[in-house]
Amino acid sequence: MSYDAISPIDGRYRQEAAPLARYFSDRALNEARVKVELAYLGLLVRLGVAPKRRVPPVGTDMAALEQLEKKLGHDVKAVEVYVRESLKKSGAPGLAPFVHLGLTSEDTNSLAHAILLKSAMGDVLVPAYASLARAVARLATREAASVMVARTHGRPAVPTTFGKEMAVFAVRLAERVSYISRLAPMAKFSGAVGTYASFGLLADVDWPDVLSKFVSGFGVEPAAYSTQVVPGERLSDILHGVITVNQLVSSLSRDLWLYQTLDYVHFVRPGKVSSSTMPQKENPVDVENAEGQADVSNSLLVMMAYRLQQTRLQRDLSDSAVRRMLGQALAHSLVACSRLGGSLRSLRVERLAMEDDLKGHPEVLAERQQVMKRLAGDAEGYEKVRAALARGEFAAGADPTAYLGRSVDLAQGCERRVEETLRSAGLRGRRGAPSS
Repeated sequence: MSYDAISPIDGRYRQEAAPLARYFSDRALNEARVKVELAYLGLLVRLGVAPKRRVPPVGTDMAALEQLEKKLGHDVKAVEVYVRESLKKSGAPGLAPFVHLGLTSEDTNSLAHAILLKSAMGDVLVPAYASLARAVARLATREAASVMVARTHGRPAVPTTFGKEMAVFAVRLAERVSYISRLAPMAKFSGAVGTYASFGLLADVDWPDVLSKFVSGFGVEPAAYSTQVVPGERLSDILHGVITVNQLVSSLSRDLWLYQTLDYVHFVRPGKVSSSTMPQKENPVDVENAEGQADVSNSLLVMMAYRLQQTRLQRDLSDSAVRRMLGQALAHSLVACSRLGGSLRSLRVERLAMEDDLKGHPEVLAERQQVMKRLAGDAEGYEKVRAALARGEFAAGADPTAYLGRSVDLAQGCERRVEETLRSAGLRGRRGAPSS
């Protein structure tokens, strides 16, 4: 951890955010650019545009690239020159003139960014979100029969179970994760303003088809129609998907926070201090942190999701600074997921407190009673129950646990539903994963 980092993502939260560094650092971006340039050079060799010879590997010397960018004032041009010079040193000077030939910088950039985003989502974020959905589902199963008072508008409503309420979040998370996992980033390889004009000078081939297959080979979707920049709608879709996951993380964090104010749950942190002055305090610091991290992530992602769909005419660079913040935005989401997962592991459900609270609210059976009266033919059943409540004469007449509906069944079926949803998207979990 750096004690001089400006952003807490690279300071205080570095350990939790570290898995994303390999996809969103300057090193990662330049390595991806070099990879794209070499792959495109290989394509030119296969098409007979460049000399028929093996394209040698090229490592990424960040210091050398930094010096070239300072000299040239252009990051992608620096990569081009760096690759050319590296090929000369590797004994392949004949290939040097063909590096970046026909490309615009955004061809290289859009594909590099798309490759990195696809990998970051598939390797880190989607598995983390799926793991969280499974953890919440396990909690739902475990607490399927833990009865409690459901509150609507903050007031006692009807009986439910803690497991059923957790099941709702688990299924919602799984559905969002499944959706995100199916979205492939988009890239363009079509020249200065998307007309393929420069490529027509290189060889008489169907360049839109050839380059579409080239882009598809990286597991991303080619944009057949573009300006100099790739259309931003697909990226916006992906970011909106992450936004909805963050919203669920924030919402679940808030609900758990509220449940602990009711003494329904507690977060056990052995040996940890919650207050510098009040020894009795047991604060839900991780769910509060998760909520805050998710909100920060969304504040950035919402702006990006809309801003990156816009450009002036065929190209301007205002999007570049915005796009470079994507790693930080997603890192806050990853930290939020980590903190909420940690909270679930430390969660202690106070089942007796829930039962006692339920017993203290007989009015939660008012709905049951008015429905029963009306079924018996009393058209004024609702009004009579309401009047009895107003007079303080309401008698429940039944055990609240008899009015749970399908709460227990829904909670018990949650894990299967979550697993089916995730597996339908190819997201298979680890067997024997630790329970929440």
